[in-house]
Amino acid sequence: MTRITVLAFFLLPLIAAALVRVLRPEARWLRILLSFSGAFLLGVVFLHMLPELYAEEGMRIGFWVLGGFLLQVVLEFFSHGIEHGHVHTTPGKALPLVTLVSLCLHSYAEGIPFADPKVAGDLPFLIGVLLHKMPMAIALATVLLRSGTGTASSWIMILVFASAAPLGIGTGLLVGEGLGHAFLHDMLGLAIGMLLHISTTIIFESAPEHRFNAARFVAVLVGAALAMVSMH
Repeated sequence: MTRITVLAFFLLPLIAAALVRVLRPEARWLRILLSFSGAFLLGVVFLHMLPELYAEEGMRIGFWVLGGFLLQVVLEFFSHGIEHGHVHTTPGKALPLVTLVSLCLHSYAEGIPFADPKVAGDLPFLIGVLLHKMPMAIALATVLLRSGTGTASSWIMILVFASAAPLGIGTGLLVGEGLGHAFLHDMLGLAIGMLLHISTTIIFESAPEHRFNAARFVAVLVGAALAMVSMH
């Protein structure tokens, strides 16, 4: 299962980037996908992952969850919100290296807990994280395309980003052998905190011009409903 998870984390960003190059999707479709994935992931975290993690590790895991939430605040200062679909670009201006590093650190930390076979085999959580990864890769590919970055440079950056989560899984496998499940549970708490920040930002962040958007609202409801159904 771990090998399949590594492959999924690596291939999905590449597929998403290729779709951007071929289809050039409109921003509204990205916002709808983000709303759906954010609601699904938030539902899985609140209904399943957090209760089980607290039951196993107790109150101390809350420090890791809070730490992950605050870490994501710092990372988004450098990534400019690409994690939740922000694709603001200046034509002709290259993607700052610090933005790519921030995105990779997020994916790397997110991948570590999937070294635990139990987490890797948890399909609702795995699907939720992969669903979050796809619009993230689409936003990155869109920023690279709009900024006028060359094709070769763009694919190198996307390959680096796609490798971050598998590297995190590899780190979890190596370090987890010595430190045990407590380390992987701590990293899961950290990742959940980061995902909570992103999911809530996606859902509660206002639509363009701060107007109610029916399509995004329906996407949130569908995502939350599927999260509830997946728990049975």
